[in-house]
Amino acid sequence: MSSLLAFDFWALVLTYAGIMAVFVLGLQLQVGDTGLLNFGHVGFMAIGAYGTGLMVTNGVPLLLAIPLAVLIAAIAGVLIGIPTLRLRGDYFAIVTIAAGEILRIIIMNSQDVTGGTLGLRGASGSWGRRGTWKGVPGWFHDTFGINQKVPLLILTWLMALVVALFLRHLGKSPWRRALRAVRENEDAASAVGKNVFKLKLQSLGIGAGIAGLSGVLFTLYQTSLYPDNFLPIVTFIGFAILILGGMGSYFGVIVGSIVIGFIIAGARFLDLPIDGDKLAAVQYMVVGLIIMAIMAFRPQGLFGKKEELHLDG
Repeated sequence: MSSLLAFDFWALVLTYAGIMAVFVLGLQLQVGDTGLLNFGHVGFMAIGAYGTGLMVTNGVPLLLAIPLAVLIAAIAGVLIGIPTLRLRGDYFAIVTIAAGEILRIIIMNSQDVTGGTLGLRGASGSWGRRGTWKGVPGWFHDTFGINQKVPLLILTWLMALVVALFLRHLGKSPWRRALRAVRENEDAASAVGKNVFKLKLQSLGIGAGIAGLSGVLFTLYQTSLYPDNFLPIVTFIGFAILILGGMGSYFGVIVGSIVIGFIIAGARFLDLPIDGDKLAAVQYMVVGLIIMAIMAFRPQGLFGKKEELHLDG
């Protein structure tokens, strides 16, 4: 593999890691700060992705489609939360994973609208294959010698940084302290006058909007969308990143996303005598072993605190 192709590959790995960082930052708000075990988080990512793709393929400008898709994902979070947030712990987790799967099945069976299993082609509009924007990458490369994958890589990590700084700002507010009070003990938070349902709904809605933004970035990265891009395993990888980085640590999410991304991508270079379709199982097995080791020797994660682990459903 030439050095250029090697850079292309690792640029894509870092870009996907950035997308997952945005995705897990939303999960951090819901799980780490509020104690909401949202196992259907990937559904909001799908809403952001398909919302962008459907608007772009129907003539809506990309720069308008992006904020609208994020807003739609946030509204979806609120609408799902209204009937479900009175459930606690495992019951809420079961409902969310069911909601995510129902959405994916609807996308799969709506072939006339979403393309179904054949995929939604041209979902990113003028943004070309794997993060190359028509005209712009060529100009970057010809003028500065910058690889064509760099613009989306920069955009993705810029969005991850903006979201992390936004959540860090919220983290210094009384609102986040109220969320943590809900996480620790809902009854006690309610007894001192906190509107527990409203706080949960706000957390779910904002986290869903952040997941929607990760879906937008995924659309720019992938350009064609398929229902199998949004399987429950994506949420579980998100939880792996959360556990590795540490509950309550936004910096930990960034580091965890890069580590998990490189582990999954690095498995491609293992010279194993197995079929290509079984390589994904090896990738997830390596991730699982690392998470088992983290939980055994440092359950708070790389950058988390032990007190963040006490979740009361």
